[in-house]
Amino acid sequence: MVSIKKLGLVGSCTFSIGLISYSLGFPAILKSQVKSQIRLKKGTEMRDFWEKLPQPLDFNIYVFNVTNPSEIKAGAKPIVQELGPFHYDLYRDKENIVDREEEDSVEYSLKQVWHFNPEKSAMSENVDICSFHPLILSIILIGQRDQPSAMGIISKAIDSIFKKPESIFIKTTVKELFFTGIYFECKDVTDFAGSAVCSSLREREHMFVREAELIYRYGYLATRNGTYLPDRIKVSRGIKNHKDVGRVLSLGNETRMSIWPGSPCNDFRGTDGTIFPPFLSKERQVWAHFPDICRSIGAYYIEPGKIKGFKTLHYTADMGDPVIDEDMKCLCLEPEGCMPRNVYNAGPCLNAPIRISLPHLLNSDPYYYEMIDGLTPDPKKHMMTFDFDPMTGTPLRAYKKIQFNVMIEPVAKFKLMKTFPEALFPIFWIEDGLELGPILMKPLKLAYMQILIAKIMMWLMMLSGMGMMGIAGVRYYKENSSKSPNISLPMPGSKKRENGSPPVPNISTIPGMVPLNID
Repeated sequence: MVSIKKLGLVGSCTFSIGLISYSLGFPAILKSQVKSQIRLKKGTEMRDFWEKLPQPLDFNIYVFNVTNPSEIKAGAKPIVQELGPFHYDLYRDKENIVDREEEDSVEYSLKQVWHFNPEKSAMSENVDICSFHPLILSIILIGQRDQPSAMGIISKAIDSIFKKPESIFIKTTVKELFFTGIYFECKDVTDFAGSAVCSSLREREHMFVREAELIYRYGYLATRNGTYLPDRIKVSRGIKNHKDVGRVLSLGNETRMSIWPGSPCNDFRGTDGTIFPPFLSKERQVWAHFPDICRSIGAYYIEPGKIKGFKTLHYTADMGDPVIDEDMKCLCLEPEGCMPRNVYNAGPCLNAPIRISLPHLLNSDPYYYEMIDGLTPDPKKHMMTFDFDPMTGTPLRAYKKIQFNVMIEPVAKFKLMKTFPEALFPIFWIEDGLELGPILMKPLKLAYMQILIAKIMMWLMMLSGMGMMGIAGVRYYKENSSKSPNISLPMPGSKKRENGSPPVPNISTIPGMVPLNID
């Protein structure tokens, strides 16, 4: 049998190895593995998923249907009705990819394709809705802002180009308003006012779908469906430094924007929104840059979450408050100063007089709620939501939610808006993101299964070591107990033999009886 010393030694070594591995070695190895797996290195699974997701993104459109257009024209309070979601499967693929080894970066063109999904939509994209004529409204609001003295000429141009419209609101469909576009033409426009505006529109021809010479369509996403973003995007691969993985380095060869009045609004902060650095903590904000709104947005931790059995860090984000955040001051473009909390002027970014907010003006100034009937802000539905795996930084569920609004007011020299009310008028809001499906969840499940198996093995090592040490201790105790010395002492009443031999004790074999005296 194994000696007690060997058994104890093996047990203590096994326990020590298990303990050291669990507390020191395993975390270091795990951290190293995560760093190597999260990198955007060619040929890796992470790189393949980053380039082309195996599932589409969810893109939900909610439209505010105007229910009292005639009354609004006369100055009444606007009443809107939310319709949606109109669900589109959005494919965002990175193409024409170029790696730059010397600066540890990768550059790509981003292509976007939308497909209507009737099964996930509340109604058909061909349902009738009432909304602002997007182009007429833009022409009027831009003219009012930039050339108020020319509003009379602009008003005549509207009559010439759009055939004397009776309302600034139109009956249309979601498909037409967003993707196929609203029809207009400059072909037969010959008057001075109309020709001047058509000339200005031709300079912005990239914003329209061109059907023929001087015949166009305009839709909010019409020129973006199936096309590349105009600027190529360069991000860090994170091979040299895992903390930089996915960080936006440049957009269109520019290392910062020139859209806003100053920094940090013009800075690229965070990743491209498709990958994030690992080892997140509750104290750390998560930043991403969104080219579609020309802004970087920081998400902040609010509570623990759980997605498909995985514990997550649940984050949210908003548009910020310039009153308390100095970094927001560079977004204050209004004549009167800053917009209130969670609203900002996106005009310089979108080339249109658009104000961006959270859906239903959530957590904004109540003053704006009172201008519109039909807004019902709900934090559960309208807050941005991001659930991250803290170890790998993987977004298990992430949804950006933003609303597009316009500031309307009476326009004295434009008859269709002459008696309009003042309001921050909502047009539509979008929910853009995804929850990881089985294919994308598989690597994460496999990683955590391997971690669990490794932890179980280390615990078994520690327990077996403790068991061997325990057995060795018990055996040592038993052996020492059995080897205790047996010392005989003279008993009372014993007699010494005559020949000098040791005395013999008196032995009693029956209790209560006088012992026999054996000589």
